[in-house]
Amino acid sequence: SLNDHMAETCRTHRRHYAGIGTVPLQSPSLAIRELERCMDQLDLQGVQIGSHINDWNLDHEELRPFFEAAEALGAAILIHPWDMMGTDTMPKYWMPWLVGMPAEQSRAACALIFGGVMERYPKLKICFAHGGGSFPYTIGRIEHGFNMRPDLVAVDNPRNPREYFGKLYFDSCVHDSRALKYLIDTVGIDTVMLGTDYPFPLGEQEPGSGIAALGLDETAQARLFHGTALEWLGLNKAR
Repeated sequence: SLNDHMAETCRTHRRHYAGIGTVPLQSPSLAIRELERCMDQLDLQGVQIGSHINDWNLDHEELRPFFEAAEALGAAILIHPWDMMGTDTMPKYWMPWLVGMPAEQSRAACALIFGGVMERYPKLKICFAHGGGSFPYTIGRIEHGFNMRPDLVAVDNPRNPREYFGKLYFDSCVHDSRALKYLIDTVGIDTVMLGTDYPFPLGEQEPGSGIAALGLDETAQARLFHGTALEWLGLNKAR
């Protein structure tokens, strides 16, 4: 069968590549079954999901069993922006990709934090593509809002959102050396990993060039190029 062929192909190449799958989160029960298949049958390391699911943000109660299962399985979860907010009102200049995508990542991060998902499932291994979008760069505003209007912001989780840095992962695909340095300084080098967005036009055209441009020492470069990713995926260097 096709499924058996896929499983055998994954087993054959697993010493050379590490992959993640995708799951149908509009049906959380089916998503859990597919997550289990990805991890147990296909030898994948986790899954990619979107920044929201139809009308659900990632804190929606229906999604809790999925995140519970992901935590129990030790699955890596990559969050990538999609179906960008505001698309209908900004059709020109590629703005859904330039403006909407970064906002989608902040939407996802705030939903997971303020909705208590990260608090409820503290061992979740979540990575945000595109350097977390606008989330790390507006954390001051987000934290200020949390402090000034807890009646609106802290209704489901009383913890300061900045406390989750060090527990969330981010990729390095931010297209600006100053932005990457800020990201590393803000969230910590141990939670930043190489990201390329290959093969899309917004991807890093020379993979790893953003990290190399920082002129970091060998240990720091090794952490960014592979150390963080191996940790997130639950793999050792020999693999």
